[in-house]
Amino acid sequence: MENIGYIQTFGAIVIQIYVILNPPTSITVMLGMSKNSTVTERLRASRQICVIGGLLLFAFALFGQMILSDIFHISTEAFQVGGGLFLLFIGLSMSLPKSFNDEMKSDSTAKSLSSLVITPLATPLLVGPGTMTASLVKRMELPNSLDYTVVFYLALAVAMILVYFTFILGCKFSKYLKPSFLKIIEKLVGILLFCLAISSIFKGVKVFIQSL
Repeated sequence: MENIGYIQTFGAIVIQIYVILNPPTSITVMLGMSKNSTVTERLRASRQICVIGGLLLFAFALFGQMILSDIFHISTEAFQVGGGLFLLFIGLSMSLPKSFNDEMKSDSTAKSLSSLVITPLATPLLVGPGTMTASLVKRMELPNSLDYTVVFYLALAVAMILVYFTFILGCKFSKYLKPSFLKIIEKLVGILLFCLAISSIFKGVKVFIQSL
Protein backbone atom coordinates (compact mmCIF):
# COMPACT_ATOMS: atom_id res chain seq x y z
CA MET A 1 0.00 0.00 0.00
CA GLU A 2 2.86 2.35 0.79
CA ASN A 3 4.35 1.73 -2.66
CA ILE A 4 1.02 2.72 -4.22
CA GLY A 5 1.16 5.96 -2.26
CA TYR A 6 4.63 6.67 -3.63
CA ILE A 7 3.48 5.95 -7.19
CA GLN A 8 0.41 8.18 -6.86
CA THR A 9 2.49 10.99 -5.39
CA PHE A 10 5.09 10.57 -8.14
CA GLY A 11 2.49 10.67 -10.93
CA ALA A 12 0.67 13.64 -9.43
CA ILE A 13 3.87 15.69 -9.12
CA VAL A 14 4.96 14.86 -12.70
CA ILE A 15 1.61 15.98 -14.11
CA GLN A 16 1.39 19.09 -11.95
CA ILE A 17 4.92 20.28 -12.74
CA TYR A 18 4.50 19.58 -16.47
CA VAL A 19 1.24 21.53 -16.59
CA ILE A 20 2.72 24.43 -14.60
CA LEU A 21 5.78 24.57 -16.87
CA ASN A 22 3.41 24.74 -19.87
CA PRO A 23 5.99 23.81 -22.55
CA PRO A 24 3.68 24.50 -25.56
CA THR A 25 3.69 28.19 -24.66
CA SER A 26 7.50 28.24 -24.35
CA ILE A 27 7.88 26.44 -27.67
CA THR A 28 5.60 28.93 -29.41
CA VAL A 29 7.60 31.83 -27.99
CA MET A 30 10.88 30.21 -29.03
CA LEU A 31 9.63 29.77 -32.60
CA GLY A 32 8.46 33.37 -32.69
CA MET A 33 11.88 34.59 -31.54
CA SER A 34 13.86 32.32 -33.89
CA LYS A 35 12.31 32.87 -37.29
CA ASN A 36 15.80 32.99 -38.86
CA SER A 37 17.10 29.86 -37.09
CA THR A 38 17.36 26.31 -38.43
CA VAL A 39 15.72 23.26 -36.92
CA THR A 40 19.14 22.08 -35.70
CA GLU A 41 19.70 25.38 -33.90
CA ARG A 42 16.26 25.17 -32.32
CA LEU A 43 16.91 21.61 -31.15
CA ARG A 44 20.22 22.67 -29.60
CA ALA A 45 18.54 25.62 -27.90
CA SER A 46 15.74 23.36 -26.64
CA ARG A 47 18.26 21.07 -24.97
CA GLN A 48 19.98 24.02 -23.31
CA ILE A 49 16.67 25.56 -22.22
CA CYS A 50 15.51 22.33 -20.58
CA VAL A 51 18.86 21.71 -18.84
CA ILE A 52 19.04 25.25 -17.46
CA GLY A 53 15.36 25.25 -16.55
CA GLY A 54 15.70 21.89 -14.81
CA LEU A 55 18.72 23.04 -12.81
CA LEU A 56 16.86 26.18 -11.74
CA LEU A 57 13.84 24.13 -10.70
CA PHE A 58 15.96 21.72 -8.65
CA ALA A 59 18.01 24.53 -7.10
CA PHE A 60 14.97 26.52 -6.10
CA ALA A 61 13.23 23.49 -4.61
CA LEU A 62 16.36 22.88 -2.52
CA PHE A 63 17.46 26.39 -1.61
CA GLY A 64 14.71 28.75 -2.80
CA GLN A 65 13.37 29.76 0.55
CA MET A 66 16.85 30.40 1.91
CA ILE A 67 17.98 32.35 -1.16
CA LEU A 68 14.95 34.61 -1.33
CA SER A 69 14.07 35.17 2.30
CA ASP A 70 17.27 34.67 4.29
CA ILE A 71 19.92 36.03 1.92
CA PHE A 72 18.25 38.64 -0.28
CA HIS A 73 15.11 39.28 1.78
CA ILE A 74 12.94 39.12 -1.33
CA SER A 75 9.33 38.00 -1.03
CA THR A 76 7.92 35.53 -3.57
CA GLU A 77 5.38 38.22 -4.56
CA ALA A 78 8.17 40.67 -5.44
CA PHE A 79 9.96 37.89 -7.33
CA GLN A 80 6.82 37.22 -9.34
CA VAL A 81 6.21 40.90 -10.12
CA GLY A 82 9.85 41.32 -11.21
CA GLY A 83 9.61 38.36 -13.58
CA GLY A 84 6.34 39.73 -14.93
CA LEU A 85 7.88 43.13 -15.66
CA PHE A 86 10.78 41.46 -17.48
CA LEU A 87 8.36 39.57 -19.75
CA LEU A 88 6.30 42.73 -20.20
CA PHE A 89 9.17 44.62 -21.82
CA ILE A 90 10.03 41.68 -24.08
CA GLY A 91 6.39 41.29 -25.15
CA LEU A 92 6.13 44.99 -25.99
CA SER A 93 9.32 44.93 -28.06
CA MET A 94 8.05 41.96 -30.07
CA SER A 95 4.47 43.12 -30.64
CA LEU A 96 4.84 46.86 -31.27
CA PRO A 97 4.88 47.80 -34.97
CA LYS A 98 8.19 48.76 -36.56
CA SER A 99 9.01 50.91 -39.55
CA PHE A 100 10.28 49.17 -42.68
CA ASN A 101 13.88 50.30 -42.07
CA ASP A 102 13.76 49.10 -38.47
CA GLU A 103 12.33 45.76 -39.61
CA MET A 104 15.15 45.31 -42.12
CA LYS A 105 17.75 46.29 -39.57
CA SER A 106 16.27 43.99 -36.95
CA ASP A 107 16.32 41.04 -39.39
CA SER A 108 19.95 41.64 -40.37
CA THR A 109 21.20 42.13 -36.81
CA ALA A 110 18.86 39.77 -35.02
CA LYS A 111 20.09 38.16 -31.88
CA SER A 112 21.08 34.55 -32.26
CA LEU A 113 18.82 32.03 -30.59
CA SER A 114 21.66 30.95 -28.31
CA SER A 115 21.75 34.43 -26.74
CA LEU A 116 18.08 34.08 -25.76
CA VAL A 117 18.36 30.66 -24.12
CA ILE A 118 18.98 31.72 -20.51
CA THR A 119 16.74 34.79 -20.59
CA PRO A 120 13.96 34.97 -21.44
CA LEU A 121 13.41 31.38 -22.63
CA ALA A 122 14.74 29.22 -19.76
CA THR A 123 13.76 31.85 -17.21
CA PRO A 124 11.40 33.52 -16.59
CA LEU A 125 9.37 31.93 -19.41
CA LEU A 126 9.74 28.16 -18.90
CA VAL A 127 10.80 28.24 -15.25
CA GLY A 128 9.51 31.48 -13.83
CA PRO A 129 8.69 32.75 -10.36
CA GLY A 130 5.33 30.98 -10.33
CA THR A 131 6.84 27.62 -11.28
CA MET A 132 9.68 27.93 -8.79
CA THR A 133 7.30 28.85 -5.99
CA ALA A 134 4.94 26.02 -6.91
CA SER A 135 7.76 23.46 -6.79
CA LEU A 136 8.89 24.78 -3.42
CA VAL A 137 5.36 24.65 -2.00
CA LYS A 138 4.82 21.14 -3.36
CA ARG A 139 8.03 19.95 -1.70
CA MET A 140 6.96 21.45 1.62
CA GLU A 141 3.57 19.72 1.41
CA LEU A 142 5.18 16.26 1.31
CA PRO A 143 6.21 14.32 4.43
CA ASN A 144 9.74 15.23 5.53
CA SER A 145 11.31 11.84 4.83
CA LEU A 146 14.04 10.50 2.55
CA ASP A 147 11.57 8.35 0.59
CA TYR A 148 9.32 11.26 -0.37
CA THR A 149 12.32 13.49 -1.06
CA VAL A 150 13.59 10.94 -3.61
CA VAL A 151 10.10 10.62 -5.12
CA PHE A 152 9.81 14.40 -5.44
CA TYR A 153 13.12 14.94 -7.23
CA LEU A 154 12.61 11.93 -9.49
CA ALA A 155 9.24 13.39 -10.46
CA LEU A 156 10.86 16.74 -11.24
CA ALA A 157 13.42 15.00 -13.46
CA VAL A 158 10.74 13.03 -15.34
CA ALA A 159 8.63 16.17 -15.81
CA MET A 160 11.61 17.97 -17.34
CA ILE A 161 12.31 14.99 -19.65
CA LEU A 162 8.70 15.16 -20.87
CA VAL A 163 9.10 18.89 -21.41
CA TYR A 164 12.22 18.23 -23.49
CA PHE A 165 10.41 15.69 -25.67
CA THR A 166 7.65 18.24 -26.18
CA PHE A 167 10.26 20.77 -27.32
CA ILE A 168 11.71 18.22 -29.74
CA LEU A 169 8.29 17.63 -31.32
CA GLY A 170 7.74 21.38 -31.64
CA CYS A 171 11.13 21.89 -33.29
CA LYS A 172 10.60 19.02 -35.73
CA PHE A 173 7.24 20.48 -36.71
CA SER A 174 8.72 23.97 -37.17
CA LYS A 175 10.47 22.96 -40.40
CA TYR A 176 7.04 22.94 -42.08
CA LEU A 177 6.39 26.59 -41.12
CA LYS A 178 7.18 29.33 -43.64
CA PRO A 179 9.26 32.38 -42.56
CA SER A 180 6.27 34.66 -43.22
CA PHE A 181 4.16 32.56 -40.86
CA LEU A 182 6.89 32.69 -38.20
CA LYS A 183 6.81 36.48 -38.45
CA ILE A 184 3.09 36.36 -37.68
CA ILE A 185 3.84 34.05 -34.75
CA GLU A 186 6.41 36.57 -33.50
CA LYS A 187 3.76 39.31 -33.27
CA LEU A 188 1.22 36.99 -31.67
CA VAL A 189 3.85 35.77 -29.20
CA GLY A 190 4.58 39.35 -28.23
CA ILE A 191 0.91 39.84 -27.34
CA LEU A 192 0.90 36.50 -25.49
CA LEU A 193 3.97 37.47 -23.46
CA PHE A 194 2.39 40.81 -22.67
CA CYS A 195 -0.73 39.08 -21.32
CA LEU A 196 1.32 36.53 -19.35
CA ALA A 197 3.34 39.36 -17.85
CA ILE A 198 0.24 41.30 -16.77
CA SER A 199 -1.18 38.12 -15.23
CA SER A 200 2.05 37.45 -13.32
CA ILE A 201 2.19 41.03 -12.04
CA PHE A 202 -1.46 40.97 -10.95
CA LYS A 203 -0.98 37.68 -9.11
CA GLY A 204 2.04 39.00 -7.25
CA VAL A 205 0.26 42.24 -6.31
CA LYS A 206 -2.87 40.33 -5.25
CA VAL A 207 -0.95 38.04 -2.91
CA PHE A 208 0.94 41.02 -1.48
CA ILE A 209 -2.31 42.92 -0.78
CA GLN A 210 -3.85 39.85 0.85
CA SER A 211 -0.82 39.49 3.11
CA LEU A 212 -1.21 43.03 4.49
